[in-house]
Amino acid sequence: PSMGWMFTPLVEYQGGGDAATIEPLHEHLQDYALHLMNNLGYGAQACYRGPRLYDSPETEAMVKKWVQWFKSHRAILESDVVHLRRADGRHLDGVVHVNPALSVKAMAVIYNPLDRPLKETIEIPLYFAGLAGSARARVKDGKETSVKLDERGRARVAVEVPGKSCVWVTYR
Repeated sequence: PSMGWMFTPLVEYQGGGDAATIEPLHEHLQDYALHLMNNLGYGAQACYRGPRLYDSPETEAMVKKWVQWFKSHRAILESDVVHLRRADGRHLDGVVHVNPALSVKAMAVIYNPLDRPLKETIEIPLYFAGLAGSARARVKDGKETSVKLDERGRARVAVEVPGKSCVWVTYR
Protein backbone atom coordinates (compact mmCIF):
# COMPACT_ATOMS: atom_id res chain seq x y z
CA PRO A 1 0.00 0.00 0.00
CA SER A 2 2.86 2.43 0.63
CA MET A 3 3.55 2.43 -3.11
CA GLY A 4 0.08 3.77 -3.99
CA TRP A 5 -0.40 7.37 -5.03
CA MET A 6 -2.77 9.05 -2.61
CA PHE A 7 -3.59 12.72 -2.67
CA THR A 8 -5.24 14.92 -0.03
CA PRO A 9 -6.00 18.42 -1.27
CA LEU A 10 -5.93 20.61 1.82
CA VAL A 11 -6.49 23.64 -0.41
CA GLU A 12 -8.59 23.98 -3.56
CA TYR A 13 -7.21 21.86 -6.37
CA GLN A 14 -8.05 22.36 -10.05
CA GLY A 15 -11.14 24.46 -9.38
CA GLY A 16 -14.22 23.24 -7.58
CA GLY A 17 -14.47 26.04 -5.04
CA ASP A 18 -15.37 25.29 -1.42
CA ALA A 19 -16.43 21.73 -2.28
CA ALA A 20 -12.86 20.94 -3.39
CA THR A 21 -11.01 21.98 -0.22
CA ILE A 22 -10.94 21.32 3.49
CA GLU A 23 -9.51 24.75 4.29
CA PRO A 24 -9.82 26.24 6.82
CA LEU A 25 -8.68 22.98 8.37
CA HIS A 26 -10.07 23.66 11.86
CA GLU A 27 -13.57 24.01 10.34
CA HIS A 28 -13.30 20.62 8.62
CA LEU A 29 -11.65 18.52 11.34
CA GLN A 30 -13.80 15.43 10.75
CA ASP A 31 -13.13 15.43 6.99
CA TYR A 32 -9.41 15.94 7.57
CA ALA A 33 -9.34 13.17 10.19
CA LEU A 34 -11.09 10.84 7.72
CA HIS A 35 -8.37 11.50 5.15
CA LEU A 36 -5.66 10.76 7.70
CA MET A 37 -7.26 7.61 9.14
CA ASN A 38 -8.01 6.27 5.66
CA ASN A 39 -4.56 6.89 4.20
CA LEU A 40 -2.59 5.89 7.28
CA GLY A 41 -4.87 2.93 8.05
CA TYR A 42 -4.20 1.56 4.58
CA GLY A 43 -0.47 2.12 5.09
CA ALA A 44 -0.40 4.62 2.23
CA GLN A 45 1.87 7.61 2.13
CA ALA A 46 -0.09 10.52 0.73
CA CYS A 47 0.72 13.88 -0.77
CA TYR A 48 -0.92 16.56 1.40
CA ARG A 49 -1.26 19.60 -0.88
CA GLY A 50 -1.38 22.92 0.94
CA PRO A 51 0.78 25.44 2.78
CA ARG A 52 0.36 23.84 6.23
CA LEU A 53 -0.76 20.64 7.98
CA TYR A 54 -2.63 22.44 10.75
CA ASP A 55 -4.07 25.86 11.44
CA SER A 56 -5.16 25.63 15.09
CA PRO A 57 -4.23 23.77 18.27
CA GLU A 58 -7.20 21.41 17.70
CA THR A 59 -6.07 20.60 14.18
CA GLU A 60 -2.49 20.11 15.32
CA ALA A 61 -3.62 17.71 18.07
CA MET A 62 -5.70 15.68 15.60
CA VAL A 63 -2.83 15.42 13.09
CA LYS A 64 -0.39 14.44 15.85
CA LYS A 65 -2.83 11.79 17.15
CA TRP A 66 -3.08 10.01 13.79
CA VAL A 67 0.64 10.35 12.97
CA GLN A 68 1.55 8.91 16.40
CA TRP A 69 -0.92 6.06 15.82
CA PHE A 70 0.67 5.31 12.45
CA LYS A 71 4.19 5.43 13.84
CA SER A 72 3.31 3.04 16.66
CA HIS A 73 1.90 0.50 14.16
CA ARG A 74 4.09 1.32 11.16
CA ALA A 75 5.65 -2.13 10.64
CA ILE A 76 2.33 -3.95 10.31
CA LEU A 77 0.60 -1.07 8.47
CA GLU A 78 3.28 -1.20 5.76
CA SER A 79 2.84 -4.96 5.35
CA ASP A 80 0.75 -6.86 2.80
CA VAL A 81 -2.98 -6.17 2.66
CA VAL A 82 -6.04 -8.41 2.32
CA HIS A 83 -9.33 -6.60 1.67
CA LEU A 84 -12.13 -7.61 4.02
CA ARG A 85 -15.03 -6.70 1.73
CA ARG A 86 -15.81 -4.43 -1.17
CA ALA A 87 -16.60 -0.94 0.10
CA ASP A 88 -20.21 -0.05 -0.66
CA GLY A 89 -20.74 3.07 1.46
CA ARG A 90 -23.49 1.35 3.50
CA HIS A 91 -21.66 -1.20 5.66
CA LEU A 92 -18.38 -1.55 7.50
CA ASP A 93 -15.42 -2.25 5.24
CA GLY A 94 -11.70 -2.46 5.68
CA VAL A 95 -8.44 -4.27 5.25
CA VAL A 96 -6.25 -6.60 7.25
CA HIS A 97 -2.50 -6.09 7.10
CA VAL A 98 -0.58 -9.36 7.49
CA ASN A 99 3.05 -10.21 8.18
CA PRO A 100 3.96 -13.54 9.84
CA ALA A 101 7.51 -12.26 10.52
CA LEU A 102 6.33 -9.59 13.02
CA SER A 103 5.24 -9.95 16.63
CA VAL A 104 1.93 -8.30 15.66
CA LYS A 105 1.12 -10.64 12.78
CA ALA A 106 -2.07 -8.95 11.60
CA MET A 107 -3.95 -5.71 11.99
CA ALA A 108 -7.49 -5.22 10.73
CA VAL A 109 -8.57 -1.62 10.17
CA ILE A 110 -12.35 -1.39 9.88
CA TYR A 111 -14.06 1.75 8.59
CA ASN A 112 -17.59 3.11 9.00
CA PRO A 113 -18.54 5.46 6.14
CA LEU A 114 -21.91 6.42 7.65
CA ASP A 115 -22.81 9.26 10.02
CA ARG A 116 -24.19 6.83 12.60
CA PRO A 117 -22.51 4.00 14.54
CA LEU A 118 -22.52 0.53 12.97
CA LYS A 119 -22.18 -2.74 14.82
CA GLU A 120 -21.32 -5.87 12.86
CA THR A 121 -19.50 -9.16 13.23
CA ILE A 122 -16.72 -9.34 10.66
CA GLU A 123 -14.65 -12.31 9.55
CA ILE A 124 -10.93 -11.53 9.60
CA PRO A 125 -8.79 -13.81 7.38
CA LEU A 126 -5.62 -14.57 9.34
CA TYR A 127 -4.28 -17.43 7.23
CA PHE A 128 -1.71 -15.18 5.51
CA ALA A 129 -0.55 -13.91 8.92
CA GLY A 130 0.66 -17.43 9.73
CA LEU A 131 -1.91 -17.85 12.50
CA ALA A 132 -3.85 -21.08 13.00
CA GLY A 133 -6.04 -22.53 15.75
CA SER A 134 -6.13 -19.46 17.97
CA ALA A 135 -4.70 -15.97 18.30
CA ARG A 136 -4.49 -13.12 20.78
CA ALA A 137 -6.62 -10.14 19.71
CA ARG A 138 -6.80 -6.54 20.91
CA VAL A 139 -9.48 -4.09 19.76
CA LYS A 140 -7.95 -0.61 19.59
CA ASP A 141 -5.86 -0.30 22.75
CA GLY A 142 -8.13 -2.50 24.88
CA LYS A 143 -7.52 -5.73 26.72
CA GLU A 144 -5.97 -8.62 24.81
CA THR A 145 -8.23 -11.68 24.51
CA SER A 146 -7.90 -15.16 23.06
CA VAL A 147 -9.89 -15.91 19.90
CA LYS A 148 -10.47 -19.17 18.08
CA LEU A 149 -9.82 -19.41 14.36
CA ASP A 150 -11.91 -21.61 12.10
CA GLU A 151 -10.44 -24.32 9.86
CA ARG A 152 -9.71 -21.71 7.16
CA GLY A 153 -7.80 -19.42 9.54
CA ARG A 154 -10.56 -16.84 10.01
CA ALA A 155 -11.44 -15.06 13.25
CA ARG A 156 -14.80 -13.44 13.91
CA VAL A 157 -14.84 -10.10 15.68
CA ALA A 158 -17.85 -8.09 16.79
CA VAL A 159 -17.08 -4.39 16.46
CA GLU A 160 -19.00 -1.19 16.91
CA VAL A 161 -17.52 1.60 14.85
CA PRO A 162 -18.62 5.20 15.50
CA GLY A 163 -19.92 7.14 12.50
CA LYS A 164 -17.27 8.45 10.09
CA SER A 165 -14.52 6.66 12.00
CA CYS A 166 -12.55 3.44 12.26
CA VAL A 167 -11.44 0.83 14.74
CA TRP A 168 -8.48 -1.51 14.53
CA VAL A 169 -7.84 -5.01 15.81
CA THR A 170 -4.34 -6.42 16.24
CA TYR A 171 -3.56 -10.13 16.28
CA ARG A 172 -0.57 -12.04 17.67
